[in-house]
Amino acid sequence: MNISNRDCVVIGIDPGIRNTGWGVIRVEGNNLLHLCHGVIKTEDNESDALRLNFIANSLDEIIKKYKPDIATIEKIFVSNSGESALKLGMARGVALNSLVSQRQIIIKELAARYIKKAITGTGAADKDQIKYMIEKLLGKIVVQSDAADALAIAIAGYNSPNESFNSLKLNYDKKKYSNHKLNNAIRKALDKG
Repeated sequence: MNISNRDCVVIGIDPGIRNTGWGVIRVEGNNLLHLCHGVIKTEDNESDALRLNFIANSLDEIIKKYKPDIATIEKIFVSNSGESALKLGMARGVALNSLVSQRQIIIKELAARYIKKAITGTGAADKDQIKYMIEKLLGKIVVQSDAADALAIAIAGYNSPNESFNSLKLNYDKKKYSNHKLNNAIRKALDKG
């Protein structure tokens, strides 16, 4: 199924353990419509486990509310700090798990340079350039740069041809691949702590 030939809802996720940006757009024909955006902010003094649980619960609510057809997430990049890369990877994994466990969805993974080029025309664009273009494309003021990045990720994901990146269409037997009992047990344990 080529989803870009029909109207759909797209969520973009800019993962991070401190701030996870998210943005939801609706595509109707050739029109991009802003639905909502925000940043999931975790507490610096919390353990990584509690922060990841908060990100997962927040994303679960957003995904249930907007029911996206496509989800696009930024690929991990190599950082100078191994610890930063590890924490980014953990937040990204939690986001991917939330997407997979909710519903049938197309998941796209895009490199940051690809997203920047798709939105601004250059892969070296800075956050202000991304924010400016998102506001022009969607006609909406976006204050938080993580949310602007997530909206850029959503738009780039919708416009990406399926063969140029990793794409996963989830048509699966939820009983076989979903482990809601484990997810619920982990969440209960973390909520008690």
